[in-house]
Amino acid sequence: MFCAKCGTRVAPEAVQCTLCGTLLPGHDASELRTPDRMLVLEPVRYGGFWRRFVALLLDTLVLYFPAATIRVLLGLPAVNLFNTINVDSSATMLASSLELFIDWFYAVLFVTSPARATLGMMVMDLQLTGLAGERVSFARATGRYFAQFLTIATVGIGYVIQPFTSRRQTLHDMLSSTVVVRPAPAPAPLGMPAIRTMS
Repeated sequence: MFCAKCGTRVAPEAVQCTLCGTLLPGHDASELRTPDRMLVLEPVRYGGFWRRFVALLLDTLVLYFPAATIRVLLGLPAVNLFNTINVDSSATMLASSLELFIDWFYAVLFVTSPARATLGMMVMDLQLTGLAGERVSFARATGRYFAQFLTIATVGIGYVIQPFTSRRQTLHDMLSSTVVVRPAPAPAPLGMPAIRTMS
């Protein structure tokens, strides 16, 4: 079964879409009520273009320091402005390989953690999930990381399409069946006493 609103695959016994919260055909809101809690249907808040852009800049800043340290230790300039690789230089090849490994490990380690986000994404209140709202696996996160090179190969078009897709997905999001969302606040239990202030 698929959600009519966002297209996410859902289990046949599901009452609502696990990603966007839409009630599925044949169910009503009364089925979401439990003795101590009422689930509030919240629309999915996808990560916007500029929010994701700032998160990427923050992650780039975080990753600059280990990359610069490696380059300096290998006798290279701290900054490789044009991201060139000199295949005749073993130091350059080693630095580039280590930088790629660190970038990959950083991205995959954080998005597969319980936080589901890199440090930049945490600051910008973003999370990476699968289409059904599940935590992505190590293999899928790795595939998404390397799919970014295809997005870059489109001369940025793979990034620019993001605001125009229904789930705000970039090309590498589509290829890896992932979405970047803003986590919904946890619903408050019913019957909580009102907070009173002293007057």
